[in-house]
Amino acid sequence: MSESIKGFCLHGRERIIPSSGVSVISNTSVVDMEIPELKEGEILAKPIYTGICGSDNSACLGKPNFTWVERPRVIGHECSAEVLELGPGDHGGLKVGDVFTPVAQLGCRREDCPACTVGKWNLCPRKTILGFHRDGGFGQRMVLESDRAVPFIEGLTHKQGALVEPLSVACNAIYNKCDIKPGMDVVVTGCGIIGLMCAELARASGARVAVTGIEHDRQVRLKAAKERGFITLVVSESQTLQTYLEDGVIDDNGVRFGSNGKVDLLIECTGVPQVLGQAGAVIKPNGDICVVATYPGPVEFDATNLTRSSHNMRGVMGSSKDDFVVAQKLLVQEVFPAEHYVNMYQFDDIGQAFEDSIKANNVKAVVKMN
Repeated sequence: MSESIKGFCLHGRERIIPSSGVSVISNTSVVDMEIPELKEGEILAKPIYTGICGSDNSACLGKPNFTWVERPRVIGHECSAEVLELGPGDHGGLKVGDVFTPVAQLGCRREDCPACTVGKWNLCPRKTILGFHRDGGFGQRMVLESDRAVPFIEGLTHKQGALVEPLSVACNAIYNKCDIKPGMDVVVTGCGIIGLMCAELARASGARVAVTGIEHDRQVRLKAAKERGFITLVVSESQTLQTYLEDGVIDDNGVRFGSNGKVDLLIECTGVPQVLGQAGAVIKPNGDICVVATYPGPVEFDATNLTRSSHNMRGVMGSSKDDFVVAQKLLVQEVFPAEHYVNMYQFDDIGQAFEDSIKANNVKAVVKMN
């Protein structure tokens, strides 16, 4: 391949605190890529648009819950891509020129795997993750297993394709783990893109939704949520979610949100241990907590309160191909309004895209790769 192929590579493991003055992208660099020979079942693809995931940011910062990510590694798993070449073996109906989005998590596919036998690759203990275990979507070329490819449905744009994977995680949370009924009051803690996607889908299911963030989120991420009509709450150590609800939150129609300081469902998307630890204090008896985030360490939680309040807590790990299909439909039907939340960058500005994303100065960074 004569042309110069570049990729955004994670190579360092230094723990970086964004406020420390150390560059938040010092563990990364743009590198020249060599394209390996295709093996059985592999394809060569050209990423078109790739989104920055919160897990990419965490790996770049060397957070302790992402030390397992292999290095050096061209990261990225949220993308739209075009098939350039088919390697040896059977690729089903996939052909050169097809546009697809890849499933991030590929299971072992063994016949004795309880997760893979029911199509839940995301729950396979031996799964491999695109961009973490093999080079991913922040390369201008990408070699991957054809089994990962989910072809576009009619009407899905290339830009929307970069949002299918994160929206599929929200689909798994809302449609498989949450039992939302019309009229429920739901709090989404965290206003990253997964939190905002969960908020949009929860409201589309009939809930009234409040979204939390910190002071830094007020002018960007919470602003985007407020423009979409969500209740927004800026939380802090002195003004917690519990304090807000106990004091009374009023929606735009003058109606109190929640009842006696409690809501029906909390969807946790911050990854902050204290937020999950305090979640039970704001949930009604027999209410639900849905955990989408991961955490840098153990979380202290009042299990006795969970038992005595008959709370239900469920975790969400990634998504399956079925969730990808649903996510595509929701994007085409504009149930999730992609254009409202996306911030576009060129590949030449990929360092700035990551810096803005890590510092929460954008809502959802998507990079035009080619």
